[in-house]
Amino acid sequence: MSQDQLNRLSRIFSFEKKLREAQSFVEIRYTVTNELRSIAPFMYAFFGSWAKPNNFKIEAISDIAIVEQTSATTTLAQKIIRQKLQEGSPETHTFSLSKDSLIPAKGENPLPDQFLWVPCMSTQKGPQAILLLVRNENWTEQEIEYIRHLSNSIGHAMGSLKENNFFESSAKLIRKTWFQFFVVAGLVASMFYPVSMSTIGQAEITPKEPNIINAPIDGVIKEVFVENNDEVNLKTPLLEFESTQLQNDYDLAFQELEVIETELLQARQSSFQSKADKALASQLESKIKLAQETLNYQKILLDRSTLYSPAEGVAVLQDKSLLIGKPYNIGESIMVVANPSLVDVTIFMPVKDSITIEKDANINVFLDSDPMNVIKAKVTKFSYEPEIVSQNLLAYRVTAELVDNNTPPRIGLRGTAKIFGEEVKLFFYLFRKPIIFVRQTLGF
Repeated sequence: MSQDQLNRLSRIFSFEKKLREAQSFVEIRYTVTNELRSIAPFMYAFFGSWAKPNNFKIEAISDIAIVEQTSATTTLAQKIIRQKLQEGSPETHTFSLSKDSLIPAKGENPLPDQFLWVPCMSTQKGPQAILLLVRNENWTEQEIEYIRHLSNSIGHAMGSLKENNFFESSAKLIRKTWFQFFVVAGLVASMFYPVSMSTIGQAEITPKEPNIINAPIDGVIKEVFVENNDEVNLKTPLLEFESTQLQNDYDLAFQELEVIETELLQARQSSFQSKADKALASQLESKIKLAQETLNYQKILLDRSTLYSPAEGVAVLQDKSLLIGKPYNIGESIMVVANPSLVDVTIFMPVKDSITIEKDANINVFLDSDPMNVIKAKVTKFSYEPEIVSQNLLAYRVTAELVDNNTPPRIGLRGTAKIFGEEVKLFFYLFRKPIIFVRQTLGF
């Protein structure tokens, strides 16, 4: 054996060693398209995975770090490989093409016309990759034998890496008939598994047994003395209505009373001499009673122009600037004074997602401010008729109390709540809405 053959065998052993030590497909591609030149010289090497003939893509080219799929040379080589794949060429062999068909683009030099077609096969996993070598000189029989031998090594290296591919292993398992049977059987059996019916609605932390502050008079708010969530004590001033007109009415009633009292005094002094003045004095006494009642009423209205807190707690109200200057009628709600340690959860359950709810049903509340933690609650009451809430949503109102009220959340916090209902089969749980749609659409 000549020295040249010994050197070439040494390079073959080194090439196969690098294939065995490769940890990724990228390493294999680089080794194949660049290291193989020392065993069988070539001008270009095109290499890609053998997945689908029509979707074959060149993944590596000799002496190029990144393959540009839109380049003319890559497009031409890809076209040649796809055509050979469609012909079905499982053996390593040489072929040539006319010079005219090897011009990548107008004005560019044609590719060499001597091709070596190298399918890389794995004994266990079948076709793995395609290698196309190109040069101007004819390929020798010895070089073809060397490349044919190494193609099996390349295919084995590609297949060994794919064995560690979780997705491919999973795909193979899924394609097995017995696995498909057990999956279908498991799915059918799971449809009879009992689960709790549930629905999701908007939730808000609301005060329990709040003190509602209503407007005691008709008027416009002049000043608000508290902010939202401010702590208040008993008799703390909350707001004041515009009292100019009330003060004027009170002063006028007071002056009217004084005038009548003066007239009564004069009538009493002259009643000893005149019977008419005596009768007038009796009338004025009646007027004084009426004027006194009017004055007392105006005093009550004037006193009501300032509202005070009826209990200790926190003030729950809109933006302060939105209240000032706003007119209110008697009985309209303005704000709430609530005990922060006594809270409920108010949930709006959309009509389209409504389920049968029973008292003491379990609820999981997830606040927007703390979505990772769940707050347990139980249903205390619910409305039988829906109402229109925010975003023109028609929903039922559900009220729930917290299971653990040691550290109640702040009043006004919002989030979502999952309400659990009666137990149903998993099939009905999953297909309830399609069933409702079919019943409502087709009528059966």
